Amino acid sequence: MAPLLFFDIETTGLRPDRGARLTEWALVDHTSLRLHRVLNPGAADYDRVLAASLDDLFKQLQTGVIVGHHLAFDFGFIAREADRLDRPGPHLRYIDTCDLARRLPLRTSDAQLATLLDYFGIDPDGPLHTAVGDARATRALFWALVEHGGLDTLADAGLRRLGWTSF
Repeated sequence: MAPLLFFDIETTGLRPDRGARLTEWALVDHTSLRLHRVLNPGAADYDRVLAASLDDLFKQLQTGVIVGHHLAFDFGFIAREADRLDRPGPHLRYIDTCDLARRLPLRTSDAQLATLLDYFGIDPDGPLHTAVGDARATRALFWALVEHGGLDTLADAGLRRLGWTSF
C-alpha cells in the first residue's frame, strides 16, 4: 500500500490569475516532515526556483496517496503555476479531508480546518496557516475522521484520482 502523505500550500492570495504566488508547501508522512519548501515571490529568480521545486514536489507527490484539506484550492493553484512554467503535472491519488468531513455526520457550522480541529479536540502541532502546521493538523484530522466515520478503506475515505490534464 502506498503511504499517506499530508500536504498543504501557502500563497500570497487566493487567485494566481490575479498575481497571487506560491510561498510555501509542505508534505508530511505518518511521522515526519518529508518535504518543505519556502519560496520568495519577490526574488528575481522566483520562476526558476519555483520550476525546479515543482519538479521535486511532483516526484514526491507520486510516491503516495495525498491527503489535504480543500485540495481543489491547492491543486488548482499548483496546476496554474505549473502551466505557466510549462511543467506537466503528475497523475495523483488523493483524499480531501474537507470533502470527507462534509460526508460524515458532524455537528459543525462549517468544514474549515480550524473548526474541525476544535470539534475533535485536536491541538495543532504547530501554528496554523503555515504549510507545515496545516499539513500536520490535516494528518491529525484525517485520523479523527477515519475513527469517527468507522472507515476501513481508502475508498471509504473518498480516494480519488487526479489526471492533471483534466484538472
